Amino acid sequence: MQIIHCSIGMLCLIFLIAGCSSESPFDMAPVTGTVLYQGKPLPYGNINFRPLSGSPAFSRIDSNGTFTLSTYGDRDGAIVGKHEVLIKATDIDAGKPPRNNSGIEMPVLQSVIPKKYTSFATSELTVEVVAGNDNHFVFELEE
Repeated sequence: MQIIHCSIGMLCLIFLIAGCSSESPFDMAPVTGTVLYQGKPLPYGNINFRPLSGSPAFSRIDSNGTFTLSTYGDRDGAIVGKHEVLIKATDIDAGKPPRNNSGIEMPVLQSVIPKKYTSFATSELTVEVVAGNDNHFVFELEE
């Protein structure tokens, strides 16, 4: 009887460890790119890719306007398939202190790019990540 309980315990432990794996149940592909604003690389901010299903991918935008996405691990890319994209860059990202209206405890962050790009619902930015392709995307933000 004790052997059965030990065997059941070992099986549960194996399933628990397997369930905690950081590997994605989805196919992944590396994704890089550049964000341009007013014809120049956007030197700060964040970019998010949201797939139809699964976890979104994220990256900070480097000083030269480039990014490399991460979903489950550092720079592992994005889930293969269609994605909606949003980009955020605020006064804090630009190294400027946020405006503080008197009477407000928390300063309000101001977007330094057109607000339409800061939401999946309004950005109108979409891409398709393809396995085995050079998934390098260039986003040119317009006023």
